Amino acid sequence: MRPSEVLERLNLVQKSALLLAMAASGAPIRGKLWFQKEMFLLAKSRPDLSEELAYEPSLMGPLSDALDWNLDQLEAVGLMERRDSTFRLTDEGEEYARLASRELEPSKVQSVEEIKVRLNDLSKDELLAFIYFLYPEMTVESEELQGLLPRRKDLAARLYAKGKVGLERGATIAGLDVQGYAAFLRRRGIPRYSE
Repeated sequence: MRPSEVLERLNLVQKSALLLAMAASGAPIRGKLWFQKEMFLLAKSRPDLSEELAYEPSLMGPLSDALDWNLDQLEAVGLMERRDSTFRLTDEGEEYARLASRELEPSKVQSVEEIKVRLNDLSKDELLAFIYFLYPEMTVESEELQGLLPRRKDLAARLYAKGKVGLERGATIAGLDVQGYAAFLRRRGIPRYSE
């Protein structure tokens, strides 16, 4: 079967997962939690993808059973592999990801890149703080929220220091207004930057 024929058989979720795995020079996605949260953010900007993924609140925040199923399918056909807890493309998966990227506008490919760069190197707690406090509707089932609440200002400061959030988003994550958050950052010796 020719690559273009295989690509036609892949659904939107599978193509998006391949694109995400290819982003950031193909750096492995750190684990299932990261894959779920990165795809969640991607779905927030793509109503068609959001509908397919049907994210719901779960024990670790937003969860898509459809994503889990599609990742299993990609692994079964040899386009993606798991090593330890990470996900990465196979050589064949890389070929299909490149083909899938040609189907999208460059701005959509860029948004996939930005999401992976923003989230993939975060610690588990930083990742959950980013998602939980920016999308609180996804925390109703969470097992982790109570443990993050006392540390939310510190986690927001770490995200800001890494350049992952600006003042407004950082303030939201910290549970402060922008002026209070800026003062908190000053007291911590974290310099201000522009987004």
